[in-house]
Amino acid sequence: MSEVSIDKVMADISSFRQRLAMLREELGRANRSMADKMSQLGETLTQRVRDLRDQVTTAPQNLLALESRFMSGDMPEQEYKATREEYRNQLTKNLRSIDEVRSLLLIMSQLDARPTTQGPQGPSMMGRPSSPD
Repeated sequence: MSEVSIDKVMADISSFRQRLAMLREELGRANRSMADKMSQLGETLTQRVRDLRDQVTTAPQNLLALESRFMSGDMPEQEYKATREEYRNQLTKNLRSIDEVRSLLLIMSQLDARPTTQGPQGPSMMGRPSSPD
């Protein structure tokens, strides 16, 4: 091979190394960004689950208190029916929210289970800068 051809091949290899390094940096930034977004989603989801838990656990007490007030005559029938309907709507909304949370948890677990983007052998030899010995 001529010296010009070898120099061209070396220049191409150097160019590929630089592009590979830039792609690795970009991939690293994208991975960090995705990890941040996943963390934010996890925090939001945790807070939503806490809110739902509070609402769902107080619902039976609220319904029992409502029934008690109506049976004792402290509440007119019209108000009782309207309040009971509000509670029913809230419980229906909570059930939908629970389904949404379940779906998000499934998606998050699938994202967590994905293999890392780096190959099984780690960085290739081409990506390593040559040492000037």
